[in-house]
Amino acid sequence: MASTSVRRPLPAVIALAALLLLTAIVWWRVLNRDSGSDASPSCSTETPTTASLPGPNLVTVQLLNSTDRRGIADKARATLVNDGFNSPDPADNDKPKVTIPGVAQIRYGNKGKGGAKLLRYYFPKAKLVHTTSKTATVIVSLGERYQGVTSASAVTATLRDKNIELRSAAPGPSSASPTC
Repeated sequence: MASTSVRRPLPAVIALAALLLLTAIVWWRVLNRDSGSDASPSCSTETPTTASLPGPNLVTVQLLNSTDRRGIADKARATLVNDGFNSPDPADNDKPKVTIPGVAQIRYGNKGKGGAKLLRYYFPKAKLVHTTSKTATVIVSLGERYQGVTSASAVTATLRDKNIELRSAAPGPSSASPTC
C-alpha cells in the first residue's frame, strides 16, 4: 500500500521569500551606499573638505534702493566696500515700479551665484533671485524691511560655525580635486 503524504510548501516558500528579501536589502545598501566624499578610496583618510564661497574681494556688487528712504543704498555700499567688496558703480534707485516688501532682493546670474550666496549672509532674510545676467555682478536691491548690513565679524563667525571658508583667489586648475 502506497503512502500518499502531502507536502506543505508554505515553510519553503516563507524561507525563500526571507532569503530574497535579505538579498534585496543587501544589494540596495551596496548600490546606494554613500562614501561621504567624492574622493577616491585611497584618499579616504583625508579630513572632509569644507564648503567655500568667494571672498568679498572676488565679488562685484551693485546696490539699489527700492524704498523711499534716502541714502540707505549709499550707506550699505560704503559698508560693503569697507568689508572688501568691489562696487565700482555708485548706489542708485531701483526701477520706479519695483517694490520689495522684505529685507532685500539679491539678483544674480550664473557667474554671480557664489557672490550672491555670500551676500545673503550680509543681508539675512534677503530673497535670492536668479536672473539671465551674463556678468558676475550681483545686484542687491534694498527693501522696506532693510535695517542694515550685518557686520563682517558676525558674517565671519557664522561662516566659521557652518564650516564655510572664503576663497581669496579665483579657482584655477591647481584648486581642482586633490590627487592621492
